[in-house]
Amino acid sequence: MKIKTFIVTLATIAGLIVSTFTAVMTFVIIGEPIHSEMFIKISLTVLAVLPVIAFFSLVSGTYLSKNSIFIQKRLAKIKDQEFNQDNSKFFITEVNEINDDINYLSNQLETLIKDLRQKNHNLSNLLVSMAHDIKTPITIINGYIEEIEDGLISKEQLPETLDYIKKEIEFLNELTVDILEFISSIKKYRTKEKILLYYFIENEVFPLLPKNQNIQYINKINKDLEIRFNKIDLKKICINIMCNAIKHIEKGYIKIYTKEENIYFENNGTKIEKEYSQKIFEPFFTTSKSKNRKNRKNKKSGFGLGLSIVGNLSLNNSYRCSLKSSDEEKTIFSLEKKEIISI
Repeated sequence: MKIKTFIVTLATIAGLIVSTFTAVMTFVIIGEPIHSEMFIKISLTVLAVLPVIAFFSLVSGTYLSKNSIFIQKRLAKIKDQEFNQDNSKFFITEVNEINDDINYLSNQLETLIKDLRQKNHNLSNLLVSMAHDIKTPITIINGYIEEIEDGLISKEQLPETLDYIKKEIEFLNELTVDILEFISSIKKYRTKEKILLYYFIENEVFPLLPKNQNIQYINKINKDLEIRFNKIDLKKICINIMCNAIKHIEKGYIKIYTKEENIYFENNGTKIEKEYSQKIFEPFFTTSKSKNRKNRKNKKSGFGLGLSIVGNLSLNNSYRCSLKSSDEEKTIFSLEKKEIISI
């Protein structure tokens, strides 16, 4: 039975009972005996009132039915992954509250599904890139071993060949460490603690950054600002973002400042093209023109996992890391506090 039919039927029956009871009690109160003539009067009175009751029941049932249909349609859209917001207002308070709850649920589900899709995409990229990056050094090592077994490498060439093998093994080891770090960053349920951000940056982040006379580290955070964050995660995030900036600055500065509980990292390094603003957070993505291991001056650069790890650690602490802006003058990364559903 539909809600409209149910309400009309229920209200009509209730009205019939009430009107009958009222008519009977009226005659009882005035002391009139209920005989056949009186019974006819009662029946006529009830029949006269019944259309009015039915009309108001229909009106109220239609209104409530529209509210119910509205809620059903909104839930159907969410089922079809149409996460729209609707701020319609209704006369009934409870319906408004249900609509507000649906808006909240819609927003949260949209965020959750986007995160799940992004993680699935990242995982696919991770597996493809990992397979390629692991297969290459293994193939090289296997080739050298076969040449040694076949006697194709002389005693004079052996030390150099072993050195090549060691470098490939070292590369595999570095790659394994970074992959494990990335997998670890996906895990949720970090223990958060209160952190005085200014002193944390001064005492636990700046001292770990490379000493470079051409780069100035600037801390513009309010000394009284306190945030809740996992301390190890925050240190990894700050060092990763700032070390990435150092690689792209010839001479200049890296400045960290806040607005409320949002944290911003500004530098005057090389511009990051807009087309890379989302891709830089994908596993194994790098803007470097060459991913050749022999061309890597820094052992810890070239895998493209750093900002992926930063993104995961940020989400684990109810923050979202993004490239806020980048032009010829400055680049700004942000850590913005957001309410996020845990996955």
